[in-house]
Amino acid sequence: MNYQNQKINFYQKRTFGENITATFDFLKDSWKPILLLCLYVMLPFSIIQGILLNNIYGTVIGVAKYTPSTIQSIEGLPYSFFINYIILIVISWVGISILTAIVYTVMQKYQDKAPSDTYSLSEMKPDLISYAKQCFILTFYLIILSIGYLAVIISLGIIFPPSLIVTIPGTIALMVPLSLIYPAYIFGEGSGTNVALKQSMRLGFSSWGPLFLILLVLSLIGSIINGITSTPWTMVAVVKSIIVASNPSATPTSVGMDFISYVLAVVQCFGAYISQVITLVGVAFFYFSVSEAKDSVSVNSDIDNFEQL
Repeated sequence: MNYQNQKINFYQKRTFGENITATFDFLKDSWKPILLLCLYVMLPFSIIQGILLNNIYGTVIGVAKYTPSTIQSIEGLPYSFFINYIILIVISWVGISILTAIVYTVMQKYQDKAPSDTYSLSEMKPDLISYAKQCFILTFYLIILSIGYLAVIISLGIIFPPSLIVTIPGTIALMVPLSLIYPAYIFGEGSGTNVALKQSMRLGFSSWGPLFLILLVLSLIGSIINGITSTPWTMVAVVKSIIVASNPSATPTSVGMDFISYVLAVVQCFGAYISQVITLVGVAFFYFSVSEAKDSVSVNSDIDNFEQL
């Protein structure tokens, strides 16, 4: 893989606009390795998710044909529906972790290599496996943390309902700095999960407004990409629903339509992953920027390197 002659300096103080520019400059330089890794690794996940998504929707349509109410439809759902749904959630968690590892593996290679260096996807495999393990650990950590947090919030809401006035906005406010935990864990020197959590809270709350704007803008761009890739499958699903609603006894699908539906479901799932790449890169560059501003990472690194000479 070849990168441009002038590399982007990661640890550098940047304004909001400069962070956006750095994000898209990096993607312009590195979209090929990211896309190839996504095709090799994320496409199989998308195929499995597409099958599960169609199975779930097909089950819902099948039950709705014979039950007159929403409650009866829910009660009539077979166990396979819930099994497919749980598997879909688990695979999504795993997929997001691997996608994060892919993006940050390419970013690490970009930072470590000289602009003229060339390397293959196989050379990224060790880093990808290492980062994937770290992302799995962090994702599991966040799931356990979220379950404990929700248990406390729900219990507090049951005991003292007015507390929801504070806890709900507070939870939303916490989600913004928490977005920095993955780059803090991956790129932070020797940081564990608890250290990464503290660092993301410290850096995130001190720059909450700019971080929120970065997340908002990049999420909107990602949602446009996701909308483009998900619209075809949604349209096919709507057609099936209309056929069932107009004539419940009719068969809503054919072999050809089923095949098209599966292909479009895979496109939707793969597009959902690709749409998150922009936000992952943007959050990483924001982390680099605020780390440099608060902790002078590059200066400390230069001092450490000088002492080792």
